[in-house]
This record gives sequence, C-alpha cells and structure tokens, in this order.
Amino acid sequence: MRGFSWRLKGKDVKFERPLIVGILNLTPDSFYANSRNTTPEAALERAKSLINDGADMLDLGAESTRPGSALIDEAEEGRRLFPALEMIKEAVPDILLSIDTRRANIAEKALAMGADVINDVSALSDAKMASVAAKSGAGFILMHSPKDLASGQNTDIKTSEVEAFLKEKTAELLKAGLSIDCIAWDPGLGFGKTMEANWRLTEELDKLSAPGGRIMFGASRKRFTRPNPAMPESESNSGLPGTIRANRIALAKGATLLRVHDVKEARDLLREGESYAS
Repeated sequence: MRGFSWRLKGKDVKFERPLIVGILNLTPDSFYANSRNTTPEAALERAKSLINDGADMLDLGAESTRPGSALIDEAEEGRRLFPALEMIKEAVPDILLSIDTRRANIAEKALAMGADVINDVSALSDAKMASVAAKSGAGFILMHSPKDLASGQNTDIKTSEVEAFLKEKTAELLKAGLSIDCIAWDPGLGFGKTMEANWRLTEELDKLSAPGGRIMFGASRKRFTRPNPAMPESESNSGLPGTIRANRIALAKGATLLRVHDVKEARDLLREGESYAS
C-alpha cells in the first residue's frame, strides 16, 4: 500500500501506509451513540482504547453536525473540547491529534495546546480560519460540505463538482499562505449528498486530484452505509458492514486516511491490503 507525506507544523512527516483516524466525539448527540463521550475522563479512556486498537491519529469533535442537530456556540464547544484535549495530550503526548471544528478561535487555541491538524468540515466558513491555518502551519483537512452543515439536504452531486469546490477552497488557503504540503481533502461523504452520490464519490475517489494524494475518507456508520438508511443505527441495522465495504473501495482508490469509529476493523483492512501487496 502506498505511503504519503504531510507537513505538520513545519515538519514534513512521511507515512509508509494509510493512517487510521479514530473518531472521538465529545458530544451528547452525535449520530452514533456508542461514540459519545461527555466527560474528559470518558474521552481519555476512549482515546486509550482507540490507540490500543491501532489508531494513528485521533479526531476530536465537540459539536455534532448530524442532520437536524442544533449547532452550539463557541463557549460550549470550548467547554467540551479543551479539558479533554489537555488530558489526552498529557497522557498520550505522541499521538497525532486533529480538531474537528468550524471555528478559527477554537482551532487556534487547540493548536497552541498541542493539536497537529485542523479538520474543517465547514470548508472555511469562518473568515479567520485560513489565516489561523497559515500562521500555525498545521495540517489542514478541507472537506466538501453544504452551506448548511446540519440541513440534511440531499444533492446528487457529481465528483467533478466536489473537485471544483475543493480546488477553490484550496486556493483560498494558499492565498492566505498555507503550504500546499499541509492540505488534505475530504469529499464529505454523508454531508448533503444522496445515497447514489455517496457511493459514486467512493468509487471515483481516484478522480480527485488532492494535494500530494492526501485524501481522508469518512464513511463510518453514516446513513448510506446501513441496510435501511431511513432507520437509525442499531444492531439489526448496523452500518459497519457497509462501512467496511466503502473503506475497502476507498483504499483501493487511493485514500490515505480512514476516519472511523471501528479501528480494529480498519486495521484488518490495512493488513488485508498489505498481504495483497506482498
């Protein structure tokens, strides 16, 4: 499986294989109930579990963007995020950390506390975000998203439209002074897209000309991976098999980061790919 390089806070880091990004939700209302952590102590235990299972990076998010969710204010996001981030950084200082946020002030403080990557699911909706990224030189994950993150809208968007959007936003980051070597793309599976569009983007992932080939793929347990997408995630309507299927396709199509709830299963996929390549 091919490796890649990524500039993180001024240092060019080379990875020999795709990375597993463990999802760490600091929310009471994320769509997958088993991923919710509402205290710093619970977040730390979950972080250790994800790392033990094989996560290479943790993605900390303190605001749910599931369809229909109520977006929170900056003070509440900070209250949820910063104590957990501080505790995790102290306990496991070497783990890579990304911060899932749409707010520049939150990103700036998190980077000062030791985070390595900004994961902006709103694609620069905060006018200050590009300058914060450029000043820090942090890794930056730029995601394709609808204007209203939690709208639940369904658009049959084409891969070429996602490509054009991400190129436009990348240009904004470059203009602000962020190095192209810091930027990764995320096609935004599950955000404002039809079932057909999500699976088409998965199959056409290799058509995205992401900087340095850096693509984060985040299909994990989203609605389109379930046998019955109209019904909530449950034991009988689990999105895990569909997630594994999507991740297998994505790895074959060039994904370099897998953002997942189920780290062990993602690790098994990487081992499967390593056996094919040997």
